[in-house]
Amino acid sequence: MRLRLDQQEFLYRWYEYCPRCGRWHFDEGLRGAATGDGKTGLIAAIAVLEFAGPPQIAIPSPNIPIAAASFEQANLLFSVAAVMCGGRDNAVKESPLNGFFEVYDTEIKFADGRPGKIFRVAAAAGTNEGGLPSLFICDELHEWGDVGSNKARVHTVIGKSTKKRRTPRGPGRILNLSTAGFDVDHSLLGAIYKLGIQARRDPSRAPRMLMDWREAPDGLDYNKREHREIAVRAASGAADVLWSTGDRVNDWGKPSMPRHEWIRYYANKWVDVAEESWLKDHPEAWGACEGAWVSSPANPFVVVIDMALKHDSVAVARLEKLPDGRVAVTSRIWEAMGGRIDHLDVFNHVRKVAVGSGFRGVVYDPRFFEVPSRTLEDEGILTIQFDQSPQRMSPACGLAFQMILDGKVVHNGDSQQTAHIQAAVKREQERGFTLSKGKSKKHIDFAITLCMGVWILHQAPAPSRVPLAAWA
Repeated sequence: MRLRLDQQEFLYRWYEYCPRCGRWHFDEGLRGAATGDGKTGLIAAIAVLEFAGPPQIAIPSPNIPIAAASFEQANLLFSVAAVMCGGRDNAVKESPLNGFFEVYDTEIKFADGRPGKIFRVAAAAGTNEGGLPSLFICDELHEWGDVGSNKARVHTVIGKSTKKRRTPRGPGRILNLSTAGFDVDHSLLGAIYKLGIQARRDPSRAPRMLMDWREAPDGLDYNKREHREIAVRAASGAADVLWSTGDRVNDWGKPSMPRHEWIRYYANKWVDVAEESWLKDHPEAWGACEGAWVSSPANPFVVVIDMALKHDSVAVARLEKLPDGRVAVTSRIWEAMGGRIDHLDVFNHVRKVAVGSGFRGVVYDPRFFEVPSRTLEDEGILTIQFDQSPQRMSPACGLAFQMILDGKVVHNGDSQQTAHIQAAVKREQERGFTLSKGKSKKHIDFAITLCMGVWILHQAPAPSRVPLAAWA
């Protein structure tokens, strides 16, 4: 292998050794870069090196599981290592290591019968068959799910076993590799990534973790060609070595390469929307709507509620039509505590915010708010029934989607709002689409109130401007 400078630097760091304490400096590493970086070949070579390299690196009886989310994915890296070792039945005559190993479909052993093996493991199998690893390699970690999931538990169980293995260079080690994922806050890779970022700033946070992550810098506008070039080169040392930067830059906007996938694969940036989100092709759109505005009780506004009984969440949003045509949205969200939601607090909040000369009504779905709506009407507060049927929600969802893309919605960056927006999944209907929860079952109540509110405000008259003479 002819190593690039960034690969050489990674190897120098991975094999930093402290003769005073008698162990490797790092016991866990994370290498991340854009797709096509050559991660698989490099890590496969490290596996072979730690399996059969010089005694300063390879130990007696090495035990190296190669794991991925599925057997097929694990086989990608394992197969590269197998070719380096001469292949099945020593078929790869070009390999300098041909004849030294017995290569099988799922494991590699020494031809002379010495103890030790390289073998593949699938996180999907939920196995803990890792033995006592001298090196545990985890491929495409973004596919392993959230911390606590069955796949992530395999990482925990086998990874913990590396601490039980004593070698001349300290305990066994873990080497993770991946491209960026979809949800940095709810994934195993995201948790490791955030710890690595913290360790860069403060090494005491994880003094034995090697963070080698290449990604595009923040603040780029991917619609600009020169910014895409910066992103592609920053995300991989293989740019214009293994592939053309220009080709990747030109892939932006192609139907075969959705924008969220371009950002994740080519810029190696985390995409802040779920893989199935309604905004997956426009991951930057909601963030771009964050801003400031001047509110006025005279501007037309509605109060929208998406109600739940228990074991869910409730969102109450205030949507105000501004003189410049934008819709400003603020909200309050209640999460179920112990399986219960304080409905009295929700009701009192609705009464509190439904005040002002521009008030146009409390928008509600009668499914869970029919009785409270009648109470509001008895108190003289206007209510507007909005059944959440596909016929009503489809045009409302379509309008909200387009307004977000056009920057016609403005919000204050509230993290709960953002989480609900990003979690909403598009469900195609006969005349458009509606929103629902995705596989993650995360809450989307605020997204529903946004769609209902912009539709009602869209039919409201534009705010009038009072002539200056009237104030004289």
